[in-house]
Amino acid sequence: MIRVLLVILYLISSILFSFPKRDTRGSVSENYLKQQGMITLDLKKIHYRENDRIPVKMSITNTGEEVVRIFPSGRDLESYRIVVRDEDGNQIPEKDEEKRTESKRRNMIQSLEGKEIKEIILHKDEVFSKEIDLNSRFDLNPGKKYFVTAYFHPNVHEMPALFIRSRNQPYFFYEEKHNEPVLSSIPEKDPSVDGLEPEEVIHLFLGSEKKKNWVHHFKWIYFPEYVQSYDQYAEEYNRAEESERDFLLENFKRYLTESRAGILNSYRILNTESVSPGLAKVTVFVERRLNRLRAKYEYTYTLRKVPDEQGGFWKVSNLVAKVKK
Repeated sequence: MIRVLLVILYLISSILFSFPKRDTRGSVSENYLKQQGMITLDLKKIHYRENDRIPVKMSITNTGEEVVRIFPSGRDLESYRIVVRDEDGNQIPEKDEEKRTESKRRNMIQSLEGKEIKEIILHKDEVFSKEIDLNSRFDLNPGKKYFVTAYFHPNVHEMPALFIRSRNQPYFFYEEKHNEPVLSSIPEKDPSVDGLEPEEVIHLFLGSEKKKNWVHHFKWIYFPEYVQSYDQYAEEYNRAEESERDFLLENFKRYLTESRAGILNSYRILNTESVSPGLAKVTVFVERRLNRLRAKYEYTYTLRKVPDEQGGFWKVSNLVAKVKK
C-alpha cells in the first residue's frame, strides 16, 4: 500500500513540475518563452564601409504551442542587449552609456516601433522583430572583423534577471571607405609595361613576390578572374553584390601576402604557349619553403591581355598548381 502511495505521489509531482511555474499574476508567459522562444540575428550583408549604417535585425519567434507574452521596453533598448566583439575576442564599448528610464506604470501603451508598450502576444510561429544600427551605438575600427551576440529581456522591469541569448552569432567586416574602387577592370595606361611578353610578365610577377613587393606583385593580377582560382574566395565573390566585391578582393590580397603555401625560394619558366591573340599560358617550375621543408610545384599561369588605350597588356588571370615529387 505504501509503495502504491509513493508511486501516486511521484506521478502527481511529475505532472506538476512538467509545466512552467506561474508568477504572482498567474502568468506562465516568461517561463514558456524560456522554453520555446528563439532569438535570431540577421545582417543583410557581411561587408560594410566606414560610416555605413549596419542594421542588425533581432527576431523573437514563438516556436511552441503555448501563447507567450513579452513586455519589451523601447527606452534606450533596455530589453535588447547587443554585445559586439572583434576577432581577438575583445568586447567593443558603446559610444554612449545606455540610459535607463525609470519604471513606469504597466498600463502605458505605445506603438511597436521602439516605444513603450503594454504587452506583445506571440502565438505559435509568430515573430516580433527589432532593428538596431550597430554603427550608431559602438566604436568600430575599420579593418576588423566583428561578431554580434544578442540578449533579449522579455520583462526587463519586473524580471531583469531573465534573458534569452541569440542562437546565432553573425559576423561582418568593417572596412575603410575608399574614394575609388580597389581595382578597375580597365587599368590605367602604364608605358613601362607596353610591349612586354607573357613570359616577361611572369618574371616580374614572381620576382616581386620573392622580394615581397606586394604592390608591384598585385599590379600584374587581373583579380576578377584570378580570384576564381581559389575556391574559398570564388564562391563568396560570385554571390556578392558589386558594391561588396572590392572588400572581398582586399581580404583576398591579404590572404595572398600570407604565403600559406610557403615562401617562394626559386622558379624556372618551362614553357610559353600562345592560345589566342589575347590569351597565353606560361608553365613554371616553382620551389617553396615552409617550416624548413621544401615543396615543388608546377604552376600553369593563364594570362589575358587587358585592354587599354594602346591595345592592352598582359595580366595573370588564372592559376593551376600541381605538386611535383
